[in-house]
Amino acid sequence: MCCGGMFNLPSGPFHSLLTRPPAVKRQFFDPNGVSWDVWDVSPHDLSRADYDRRGASRAHGDAPRPLTASVYPELRDGWLCFQSATEKRRFAPIPPDWHDLPDGVLRVMLDVATPATATGSVVPRPMTNE
Repeated sequence: MCCGGMFNLPSGPFHSLLTRPPAVKRQFFDPNGVSWDVWDVSPHDLSRADYDRRGASRAHGDAPRPLTASVYPELRDGWLCFQSATEKRRFAPIPPDWHDLPDGVLRVMLDVATPATATGSVVPRPMTNE
Protein backbone atom coordinates (compact mmCIF):
# COMPACT_ATOMS: atom_id res chain seq x y z
CA MET A 1 0.00 0.00 0.00
CA CYS A 2 1.27 3.50 -0.67
CA CYS A 3 0.24 7.11 -0.04
CA GLY A 4 0.00 6.69 3.73
CA GLY A 5 -2.84 4.20 3.43
CA MET A 6 -5.17 6.71 1.79
CA PHE A 7 -5.50 4.54 -1.31
CA ASN A 8 -5.25 0.81 -1.66
CA LEU A 9 -2.84 0.86 -4.60
CA PRO A 10 -0.92 -2.26 -5.57
CA SER A 11 2.82 -2.35 -5.53
CA GLY A 12 4.06 -3.46 -8.92
CA PRO A 13 5.41 -2.05 -12.15
CA PHE A 14 3.41 1.17 -11.79
CA HIS A 15 4.31 1.76 -8.15
CA SER A 16 7.55 3.55 -9.11
CA LEU A 17 5.57 5.84 -11.41
CA LEU A 18 3.42 6.86 -8.46
CA THR A 19 6.31 7.42 -6.05
CA ARG A 20 8.76 9.16 -8.40
CA PRO A 21 8.45 12.96 -8.36
CA PRO A 22 7.35 14.62 -11.59
CA ALA A 23 10.07 15.43 -14.10
CA VAL A 24 11.94 18.62 -13.33
CA LYS A 25 13.75 20.65 -15.95
CA ARG A 26 15.75 23.73 -15.08
CA GLN A 27 17.22 26.40 -17.31
CA PHE A 28 20.15 28.67 -16.48
CA PHE A 29 22.84 30.67 -18.26
CA ASP A 30 26.59 30.07 -18.09
CA PRO A 31 29.03 33.00 -17.66
CA ASN A 32 29.17 33.40 -21.47
CA GLY A 33 25.40 33.83 -21.72
CA VAL A 34 24.79 30.35 -23.17
CA SER A 35 21.43 28.88 -22.18
CA TRP A 36 21.54 25.38 -20.63
CA ASP A 37 18.69 23.03 -19.79
CA VAL A 38 19.31 20.45 -17.05
CA TRP A 39 17.25 17.43 -16.00
CA ASP A 40 17.84 14.10 -14.30
CA VAL A 41 18.09 10.83 -16.19
CA SER A 42 17.57 7.34 -14.79
CA PRO A 43 18.79 4.24 -16.66
CA HIS A 44 15.58 2.53 -15.53
CA ASP A 45 13.56 5.07 -17.52
CA LEU A 46 15.72 4.52 -20.59
CA SER A 47 15.17 0.76 -20.52
CA ARG A 48 11.51 1.41 -21.38
CA ALA A 49 12.42 3.66 -24.33
CA ASP A 50 12.12 0.92 -26.93
CA TYR A 51 8.67 -0.21 -25.77
CA ASP A 52 6.11 0.05 -28.54
CA ARG A 53 2.73 0.83 -26.96
CA ARG A 54 0.97 0.16 -30.27
CA GLY A 55 2.07 -3.47 -30.36
CA ALA A 56 2.06 -6.35 -27.94
CA SER A 57 5.82 -6.68 -27.71
CA ARG A 58 8.96 -4.64 -27.45
CA ALA A 59 10.65 -3.32 -30.57
CA HIS A 60 13.65 -5.64 -30.11
CA GLY A 61 11.97 -8.81 -28.87
CA ASP A 62 9.66 -9.78 -26.05
CA ALA A 63 12.13 -9.62 -23.16
CA PRO A 64 12.91 -6.27 -21.55
CA ARG A 65 16.38 -5.02 -22.30
CA PRO A 66 18.62 -4.77 -19.20
CA LEU A 67 19.91 -1.32 -20.16
CA THR A 68 21.61 -0.72 -16.84
CA ALA A 69 24.12 -3.41 -17.83
CA SER A 70 25.22 -1.28 -20.80
CA VAL A 71 25.55 1.96 -18.79
CA TYR A 72 28.90 3.05 -17.38
CA PRO A 73 29.15 2.01 -13.71
CA GLU A 74 29.33 5.64 -12.54
CA LEU A 75 26.01 6.33 -14.32
CA ARG A 76 24.00 3.36 -13.03
CA ASP A 77 22.29 5.45 -10.34
CA GLY A 78 21.42 8.17 -12.83
CA TRP A 79 22.92 11.48 -13.91
CA LEU A 80 22.08 15.06 -14.65
CA CYS A 81 21.95 15.92 -18.33
CA PHE A 82 23.09 19.44 -19.24
CA GLN A 83 22.18 20.48 -22.77
CA SER A 84 22.76 23.67 -24.74
CA ALA A 85 22.00 24.29 -28.40
CA THR A 86 25.39 22.82 -29.36
CA GLU A 87 26.54 20.57 -26.53
CA LYS A 88 25.46 17.92 -24.04
CA ARG A 89 27.17 16.95 -20.79
CA ARG A 90 26.58 14.42 -17.98
CA PHE A 91 27.09 14.89 -14.25
CA ALA A 92 26.92 11.97 -11.81
CA PRO A 93 25.80 11.14 -9.26
CA ILE A 94 22.59 13.14 -9.02
CA PRO A 95 22.80 15.41 -5.97
CA PRO A 96 19.81 15.32 -3.60
CA ASP A 97 17.36 18.15 -4.28
CA TRP A 98 19.46 19.30 -7.25
CA HIS A 99 16.46 21.18 -8.65
CA ASP A 100 16.58 23.55 -5.66
CA LEU A 101 20.28 24.40 -6.05
CA PRO A 102 21.24 27.97 -7.00
CA ASP A 103 22.29 28.63 -10.59
CA GLY A 104 25.87 29.23 -9.43
CA VAL A 105 26.11 25.64 -8.15
CA LEU A 106 24.66 24.33 -11.42
CA ARG A 107 27.37 26.30 -13.28
CA VAL A 108 30.09 24.58 -11.21
CA MET A 109 28.50 21.18 -11.90
CA LEU A 110 28.38 22.07 -15.61
CA ASP A 111 32.09 22.94 -15.56
CA VAL A 112 33.04 19.51 -14.19
CA ALA A 113 30.42 17.52 -16.16
CA THR A 114 31.61 15.08 -18.82
CA PRO A 115 30.95 16.07 -22.44
CA ALA A 116 28.87 13.47 -24.31
CA THR A 117 28.21 12.86 -27.98
CA ALA A 118 24.75 12.45 -29.50
CA THR A 119 25.36 8.70 -29.85
CA GLY A 120 25.80 8.32 -26.13
CA SER A 121 29.52 7.64 -26.07
CA VAL A 122 31.57 9.74 -23.72
CA VAL A 123 34.29 11.90 -25.20
CA PRO A 124 37.32 12.99 -23.17
CA ARG A 125 37.29 16.51 -21.83
CA PRO A 126 39.77 18.79 -23.63
CA MET A 127 42.92 19.61 -21.67
CA THR A 128 43.44 23.26 -20.81
CA ASN A 129 46.69 25.06 -20.07
CA GLU A 130 45.38 26.98 -17.08
